[in-house]
Amino acid sequence: MLKDQLIGDLYEAAVTQEGFLNVFQGVTESLGADLFHMFSWDAVRNAPQLSVYSPKQGLDDTIGLYDRYYGALDPRRGFVERASVREFAFCQDYLSDAYVERSEFFQDYQIPAGFRYLMGVRLERPGSSDILLGMLRAHGRTPFSDEDRFNAAGMTDHLQRTINLWRDTRVLHRDAALGAELMEQLGLAVFALGRDQRVLFANAQAEALLRASTCLRLEHGRLTAAFAADNDGLQAALARVTKSRKGESFAVRPALGAPHEIFLGISQLPANAAHAAFGDAAMLVTARRKGDAVPVTAMQLRQAFGLSAAEAAVGEALIAGKTPDEYAADANVAMSTVRSQLRAIFEKTCTRSQAEAVGAMLWVLSQRRPQG
Repeated sequence: MLKDQLIGDLYEAAVTQEGFLNVFQGVTESLGADLFHMFSWDAVRNAPQLSVYSPKQGLDDTIGLYDRYYGALDPRRGFVERASVREFAFCQDYLSDAYVERSEFFQDYQIPAGFRYLMGVRLERPGSSDILLGMLRAHGRTPFSDEDRFNAAGMTDHLQRTINLWRDTRVLHRDAALGAELMEQLGLAVFALGRDQRVLFANAQAEALLRASTCLRLEHGRLTAAFAADNDGLQAALARVTKSRKGESFAVRPALGAPHEIFLGISQLPANAAHAAFGDAAMLVTARRKGDAVPVTAMQLRQAFGLSAAEAAVGEALIAGKTPDEYAADANVAMSTVRSQLRAIFEKTCTRSQAEAVGAMLWVLSQRRPQG
């Protein structure tokens, strides 16, 4: 078995985000392998997504080929997917040398890349797709031994816990690191509300908006509209979002007959982001004045989350207040296509619903100061 020190280092790195992949590589080598590669499988695209792999030089092109083409041909993936969760499968038990000699996957890709034997395991990812983890042994080495099997079996629980902990903590660190800086860069007013709809946090832009606006104010710790009819609508919208978890947009004005001056985006705050920054916050309200630029662009979403151009266009539309049906009609694309793009957005933003995705995308706006 691995030494307790190495297991402890793995948990510590998962929480601190310092060198987790390097420590995981050390665990991989301790289990008798030379390389690790983990990903979720996108059945719609028939390809891996969110690939993470050993921090070694020269692997980017190799993994890129797998993601683009050879992953769909990999005969070992089926064995790993059909095995029980947290049960390692070993390719040497399923694929003979004769099979390997005539296999396009092995002869054109895996062996030229320098690898031969694999032990793989399917790990649970609550609220998301399972993670497929492969540990590969270099070409020329012998198959995995009985001792290797025993050691791997004893590590599966630790592997699952630390990978999930690392991915969850990565979201928290990303949100905490980017949130304040990015909101300040874009001049976006942001309120975080608790489950009782009391304001738990207002950034500097939000405080300035409250001081300058005749439309929006705080009363007894709650966000309210100055005009009574608008306030009734605002409170109803907040209650609906709390209950349904579906995001909404709302506009407020200073008086009857006056133009709307402030536009609000109301969405469920992703649980990870909430606990990272605000403790018990449950809802995110963003505010912008009429004429202000839309706070998030498709290009920013592509940069921040690795979305494709089509996925980013869907994300931008959702943030602007459109429903998936409305976007499909406006963009003249099939609703089934939009649903596939939504699934990809959920995976890449580490969320499970449209409302949570909108909240995450609003929270992590861009990693660069706007140009111009």
